[in-house]
Amino acid sequence: MDFVIPAVKARRPVVVAVIGTLSVTTLVWAIVVTRPAPEPALSTTSPGILYTTPLARFVTNGAGILAAGAVLLLLLLGRTGRDRYDAIAERARIVGIATGLAWVTATTTTWWLQAAAISRSGSKMPFADLASYAVDVSSGSALALTVLAAIGYTIAAVRRMPARGLGFALAGLAAVPATGHASQSEAPWLTTPAITAHICAVSLWVGGLALITVLVAGNRSALALVLPRFSTVAGGAIATVAVTGVLLAGPRLTKDLTPHLSVLLHALLETPAGWLVLGKLAALMILAATGGAIRQILLPAVRREETSALATLATVELTVMAVAIALATVLARPL
Repeated sequence: MDFVIPAVKARRPVVVAVIGTLSVTTLVWAIVVTRPAPEPALSTTSPGILYTTPLARFVTNGAGILAAGAVLLLLLLGRTGRDRYDAIAERARIVGIATGLAWVTATTTTWWLQAAAISRSGSKMPFADLASYAVDVSSGSALALTVLAAIGYTIAAVRRMPARGLGFALAGLAAVPATGHASQSEAPWLTTPAITAHICAVSLWVGGLALITVLVAGNRSALALVLPRFSTVAGGAIATVAVTGVLLAGPRLTKDLTPHLSVLLHALLETPAGWLVLGKLAALMILAATGGAIRQILLPAVRREETSALATLATVELTVMAVAIALATVLARPL
């Protein structure tokens, strides 16, 4: 039986709208503030394509993260939990299928936009140029791989194979970051695994929390089963995000694996990319505080199946996470 308070259900669309508005506003602000100079290959790119691409990437990232969260929730429930809480499991499966389809669509759109950006034809680019972008450019190959992974994920969701679906989700999420700036640094042997671990940890953390908040928070017994298991995943995720974030900040801002402290501080305080990194750092500190409160204060009450303020704290976390993902989306583009 679901113990969902009607007032809480009524507030969900408002909460989603607020989170969406704040994250998109942050995305637009970050794009305007950074005002990246186009690379030579992008010199003929129309402003519409150039500035729409980060939004498409943001939607792609969001869909992939929610897809990962849907299958993570099914795995946290376990086979017994999926049988016992079949309504929750079925909703998670439906969310997984829907986000999988959205992920395929958003990634294909991003693929087209990035291919059009380097095509002399611009928005009138023929299909052959789309294929050429996937064959000849590493970012195009990564997007094509993401589309294939998203399709594989969706098929796994339809066929009720959450473990396989999680593998497809993480592979698709990591493909583009792993072939971007991290692979072009002076130490790709360090930065590529770091960005892969970073994005996988973020995806499990954010996606898992989002799906638990929306689908499980109203059912006390299901929450008592899932939240302690997720707390372990979240603890590992926040540690991974913190460590890999430190490893990646220097090379991203200064192009140096071990920059001098003064150089790093200048990059953090005086450059647009540095401001975005500081924003992500502030978000991580807030998330560590709210995550600690959930783990230390709310988790015992959840285990006892008592009323808790999980929805409120989780909403704060998800809002901060969405803003951080918007900053990361802009930080990943050439600045």
